[in-house]
Amino acid sequence: MFHGHGGNITHLMNQGNNGILDFSASINPLGYPQKVREVIQENFDDILHYPDIDCAALRKYIARKIGHSEDEIIVGNGSTELFYLIPRALRPAKGIVFQPTFSEFAEALKSTHTEVLNIMLKEEDNFCFTGSACDFYDKKAEIAFFCNPNNPTGQLVEKAVILDMAQQHPHTLFVVDEAFIDFVDEPERYSVINETITTHNLIVVRSLTKFYGFPGIRIGYLAAHADLVKKMMAYKEPWSVNTLAQYAAMTAMEDGEFISRSRRFMFQERSFLFHELSGIHGLSPYEPTANYLFIKIKRDGVTSSWLRGRLLDLGIAIRDCSNFTGLDDTYFRVAVRTREENMRLIAALKKVTDHQ
Repeated sequence: MFHGHGGNITHLMNQGNNGILDFSASINPLGYPQKVREVIQENFDDILHYPDIDCAALRKYIARKIGHSEDEIIVGNGSTELFYLIPRALRPAKGIVFQPTFSEFAEALKSTHTEVLNIMLKEEDNFCFTGSACDFYDKKAEIAFFCNPNNPTGQLVEKAVILDMAQQHPHTLFVVDEAFIDFVDEPERYSVINETITTHNLIVVRSLTKFYGFPGIRIGYLAAHADLVKKMMAYKEPWSVNTLAQYAAMTAMEDGEFISRSRRFMFQERSFLFHELSGIHGLSPYEPTANYLFIKIKRDGVTSSWLRGRLLDLGIAIRDCSNFTGLDDTYFRVAVRTREENMRLIAALKKVTDHQ
């Protein structure tokens, strides 16, 4: 069973919380491209047949889109499937996770009995990668996971820092989760997906469901050196990506108008939300980089779990971050949604904190 993630709207509704406005899941507030609905409807009868077992057409499309060859791409049933595939195929004895971050990194390593070493990013450094955080050395650490931009803190790691780590530690495989990179301003400053072609100890994993607004479909991909991909493909389950998901992915990635509109919308709306949240007494949001805001509570008597409960009473779900390794009950995360929805969140936060 998987616990402690945002976006579990079904669970909330089963508890009697109908009509919830979900700020706990960081999904494109514009939803999915209309062309995705159309292509699924047009090809719906293809569910009568087995899907392409190797996702050959989609792998070829993604490879062309990002300047790779198809033997450097694996498509999965969401990025989480790929996080579990990596240690299952490569069998590291010891792995590093830079915390706080997405919980499935550590869970994926534990699933193959890999020893997990947590390297804690510090609050006093604003949870940024610093010289001390990056300057680890353990000859037995065969793999290291981190997220860029990080979830939930939103902090970014410069491309040069990542490549320097990979060069300094050639026996450590670096797995970089770029699930939210499409929401980032100037992503080329941070993404290392192009460098996977020549860097043998680097894997980049990307989700296609967050930016394109269809998390219920489940699809993502990784890019890595062809030698690594060959090893991992030997352990990958067949038919894990359904036919409609493959159509949806290609259609969404080809929709340039939707991509541009989504990025413009996000840059504007997250700036608005950051400004408004910064004005609420006792809340200190971190500068946002993606489609969510990470917020520190600086008010006596207010905890993230208390705040979550009060907001649920008002029909709003936030992500309580107290169960992230390295965080306590003074942190929470909210997604960036539409202007009307963001204003509802702001009003609700002011109401519950003013009456605390």
